[in-house]
Formats: sequence, C-alpha cells, structure tokens
Amino acid sequence: MLKLASALIAGWMTMGGWAVVTVQDLPEYFVVGQPYTLEFKVRQHGRTLMNNVQPQLVVATAAHNNNATTLLATRSGDGTYRVTFTAPPTNRVYLTIISGWGASDLSLYPLPVVAAGTLPAPLSPIDRGQMLFVAKGCNACHENSDLADRPANQSIVVGPALGGRHLPREYTIQKMKNPNSEKMPDLGLSDTEAAAIAAFLSGDRATATGGR
Repeated sequence: MLKLASALIAGWMTMGGWAVVTVQDLPEYFVVGQPYTLEFKVRQHGRTLMNNVQPQLVVATAAHNNNATTLLATRSGDGTYRVTFTAPPTNRVYLTIISGWGASDLSLYPLPVVAAGTLPAPLSPIDRGQMLFVAKGCNACHENSDLADRPANQSIVVGPALGGRHLPREYTIQKMKNPNSEKMPDLGLSDTEAAAIAAFLSGDRATATGGR
C-alpha cells in the first residue's frame, strides 16, 4: 500500500500537479482603507515560472469568512502576477493566493491592520522569519515543525525537513541567497528577508539586519 501511494504521488508530481507561490515584498502590516499591491510568482515544481495561470487573491477578515473578497490578479512579468486590494477595517487580514494550478494555493499568516497614524507592535526577527518562510513558499517543499499555527497549505516535501535543526545562521543565509541547486530556486531574497528567515531557522534572536 505504501509503495502504491508513493507511486501515485510520484506520478501526480511528474504530470505537473503542483506549483509554489512566492510573495515578492510582504508588508509587516497594513493601514485600514489604504490600497496595497501584492506581487508574487508562480513556479511549477518550485522552479519553472508559469505564465499560463489565472491567480486570484482572497481577502478575508477571519480565518473562515464566507464574505471574503476575491480579486483577479494580472500578469506583470515572467511568471509574475500582481493584484491590488484595499485593507479592510479589521484587526487582522487573512490573505490567500489561489495559484490557478491545482491545489497549490498559499495562505499567509494573518497580518495586522492598523488605523492611519498608528503602528503595531514590532515583530521579532524570528516571528518575521516565520511569516516569510510561509510567504516565500519555503514550507511547500520543507516541512517545519517549528511553525506555530501554520496556515493549512499544501506541502510536497521535496527538500529536507527543517524543524528543530537550529541551522547555522550564516550558512542558512548563504544557502538561500546562492542555492546552487537543481531543485531549490533563487528567490531573489533581500538581505533583510534572508536574515529574518535565517533567524527563524536557527533560533537566533539577534536582530535581523541588512537591506537591498
């Protein structure tokens, strides 16, 4: 039975049944009533940019909200799509990107929404890294038991599990910035993004710094 299940999964993957969504620049919070443009890439098997899909963005004010707004994204580049939405009047907004390719959708961690002129409590590097680990699509290929309240996203697990490994911070940054791999793509992470994800994967509570 196990061999049959493995064969079915392998066949499904070979036929192109999965993709990975990667959000380009994820804000830490939104201001109510302000428009925001979310840009993301869709990669078949995590690598090949896809231009033949019609992604959508679902904007909700609760985890299970029947009154959510669904918006169609438009292609802005090779395998790249963008969609603009207005931050709703709520404490937190739940965003899900429907990839348009099988069940390969991406639900983000809920993000705070604040009134104009106010700021939310700052995120620690580890919390920001956890948020980016999901938003960049890392969890699609790498299981991670350290993710707290992980959004229910599809997980293919073609790479090593990363939970509880406390990977060396500098090694992790180098690997993400220069993957040099046939499986792992170069996501074009900024120094700040890579440092935050490395803080999460290493358990390093030092401040993530850097910029692009």
